Amino acid sequence: MARFRSAVPAAALAAAAVLISSGCTTSSEPSAGGGGPFRYAVTSDANTFDPALGTAATDYSFARMQFGTLVYRDADQSVVPGLAEKWTAAPDSATFTLRAGLTCSDGKPLTAGDVAASLRRWADPKTGAAGTGLAFGPGAKVTVSSDDAARTVTLKLARPWSDLVPAMSMTNAGIVCPPGLKDPKALGQGPVAGAGTGPYTLTDAQRGRQYTFKLRDGYNAFPAYTKAKVPAGERPSTVRLSIVSNESTAANQLSTGELDYAAFTGPDAARFAGGGYHVHVQPLLRMFVVFNERKGHPGADPGFRKAVAQALDPAAFNKVYGGKGEVMKSWSDSTGQCANTDASIVTKTDPAAAKKALDGVSIKLSGTNGVAGGSGNTYVQEALRAAGAKVALRNVDNATWASDVLANKGDWDVTVMAHLNFQGTLTAGAILLTGPNPPEGRNFGGIRNGGFDAGFGKAMATTDEAGKCAAWGAAQKALLQRDDVVPLSTVPVAFVLGKNADAVVTAGAVDPTSFRVQG
Repeated sequence: MARFRSAVPAAALAAAAVLISSGCTTSSEPSAGGGGPFRYAVTSDANTFDPALGTAATDYSFARMQFGTLVYRDADQSVVPGLAEKWTAAPDSATFTLRAGLTCSDGKPLTAGDVAASLRRWADPKTGAAGTGLAFGPGAKVTVSSDDAARTVTLKLARPWSDLVPAMSMTNAGIVCPPGLKDPKALGQGPVAGAGTGPYTLTDAQRGRQYTFKLRDGYNAFPAYTKAKVPAGERPSTVRLSIVSNESTAANQLSTGELDYAAFTGPDAARFAGGGYHVHVQPLLRMFVVFNERKGHPGADPGFRKAVAQALDPAAFNKVYGGKGEVMKSWSDSTGQCANTDASIVTKTDPAAAKKALDGVSIKLSGTNGVAGGSGNTYVQEALRAAGAKVALRNVDNATWASDVLANKGDWDVTVMAHLNFQGTLTAGAILLTGPNPPEGRNFGGIRNGGFDAGFGKAMATTDEAGKCAAWGAAQKALLQRDDVVPLSTVPVAFVLGKNADAVVTAGAVDPTSFRVQG
């Protein structure tokens, strides 16, 4: 599976506090492990073991197993209890009440003060943590307080950001106990005794090869899923993770029983259709086109943007990746909360109209080759060439693309954006489409769309779901009608578990704390 580094990290008006209920506590059953080891594969090693600094898929998996979060996301993207049993929220604050009896991985009590210290460290700009822009808003100031007797932790923002509660489910928000906070360098390099708050502890680490995790006895703060289908079976008492960089090799090991779980983006997934395997297909990447709208680039012309949209066929783009993805109607797919479903506001494919506007126009196209070698970028190049444009494609690795496009250090006109969105929110993409240009902000395309900015601001100023979706609807309409974004399709991933194994899949990824051994 391709690795993608996080590229995400405005503003709004105050609103009255709203109670967000979360009474379900079905995850409170103690951990009861049986059997093992449960064996699964990832394509690359971890960059860090510090949850706050994680930026790659393996980092997220390790963090989820070792460090609990205050809340989790269910199959429908709703928020469910984790370390916190309930919470209240306003657009600029949230108070979480912790479950009783929480402990760190060394058995010592986990207090509200400990949780506050962990969140305070994550929010501190000096930490250089990932995901803080999504959690608190770009550049936002955060105050964290606690009350040990009441088991409460309160976060207060300098300005409204209504995604505060959902963002506490991010693996970057994983709570680290005092031993880890005292030695952050050691935390990043490997296991620190007593630092964990999650259900598993890392007991053996062989960098580049294999890792072994042990289930904590009596752990009772698992996600309280109500929508996700929790499989039957026992939690494995031991989980062993191996580095297998080649998908075909992982498929061979899964088919012979050497692995219990692996993920596939390529054709090897087809080997497991039927035959008793548990296959869960979810969107991994959301692909869309964004323009450089700065002066001197063709993207500054609305007519050019519309013509590019007319030249592209999202259904044909989807077929480049096997045709198993979803043709999108916004910068997120239909699994995301408040995502647009109105096809009428999306520019329709019209090659004849595109040719009238693009014939002879020179375009500098950029994209990452980290997704199927950049085959989607090649499709966009050929579609624009078919409309008469002269297209120079820069098909480069993730790091180079991020420098060229996201940091705007390269010379580009059009880019194919490969966007990871594990949170299922529109915010993850939206903060890349508004605000200051790099390096002061994240608006890599230099987009100036007042209607979008207003809708985005209103969405972040309320915790009322109906009002939030209405605001997001207006924001998406403003962006799509101006063709600032051209939606394409998702690229799915197949999560394959063995005949005697299964797991919960939420927010586009497997929850590694939900593995089950069956039979």
